[in-house]
Amino acid sequence: MDKIKLRNTLTKSLSDMYEMKVFSVLAVFLQDKIQILLYLIKNPHGDVNPSELSDKLHVSRPRITHALASLRKKGYVKMNISEKDRRRMCVKLTSNGESFIKEKQERINNYFDVLVEGLGEENVIELNRLIELSMEVMKNKENQL
Repeated sequence: MDKIKLRNTLTKSLSDMYEMKVFSVLAVFLQDKIQILLYLIKNPHGDVNPSELSDKLHVSRPRITHALASLRKKGYVKMNISEKDRRRMCVKLTSNGESFIKEKQERINNYFDVLVEGLGEENVIELNRLIELSMEVMKNKENQL
């Protein structure tokens, strides 16, 4: 199969997967707000500031600011002046935010359990290998794109 056909087949498969109802549940984890909450739950004792979130999540600072405002309004995060550096804000996950993100993680885990069971161990290992290879290829070409 030539490169164009391969590319078109791959993009069609990914597009078809994206259009599935179940994917909308998984896609939630790609959104800025959820990514912020996931980052915070993985760093519960760290002084996490908006700049760090922007850098680590590869999201612009204005988008981080907007997402944090929304998360604060919902009571999922709180922001205080950092004790280490009074010029910086420190973002912390609230108990409501922790409950919310843990509930989302549980729902996603259930979907992946179904996927793992349906694919079987050998196919999951191969799929993971291919995903890691894809990331390596794209990481090596990132600067060229």
